[in-house]
Amino acid sequence: MKRLALVTALCSLAVSACATTPVCREADAAERMAFGQIVAGHPGGLADSLPAESAALASQLRAEDPALRNQIFGQRMGDYSVRTVLMQPPLCVYEQAVSPTERISYVFPNGRFQSLNPEGVTEANLGTPARDHARCHFRQIDGEWRLTDACSSTFQTPAPIG
Repeated sequence: MKRLALVTALCSLAVSACATTPVCREADAAERMAFGQIVAGHPGGLADSLPAESAALASQLRAEDPALRNQIFGQRMGDYSVRTVLMQPPLCVYEQAVSPTERISYVFPNGRFQSLNPEGVTEANLGTPARDHARCHFRQIDGEWRLTDACSSTFQTPAPIG
């Protein structure tokens, strides 16, 4: 009987070890470069860093389109914008692979990812866009990860994860 109880306990531990809590990581070099342009409030620099496929978005950034500027850079600290999220380091990035050369990086301010995803949670809870996270689309171009959407997809309804 004791052996059965021990075997049952060990099996349940093995099964629970497979159900992992979502984790995030520090921003990589490509992300830090892109996020730095946003934190600096530099639309021209951000536009220059976008790949050719994002030419229309780069033009909007250079023209300082008011709606796009408010979404990305905000008007003041604390409003719902990508910049407000990025200005609360250390940042935590939860990555969703779209393909081997494409990913969505969900960027969370200090401690927010952990508070949304306590130990034991098995599916990532992303919270509210522009308050809890910024959503940034990256694509690998010529061997380098490049931001393609200036994190403007933060304000679009994301596809379900999982």
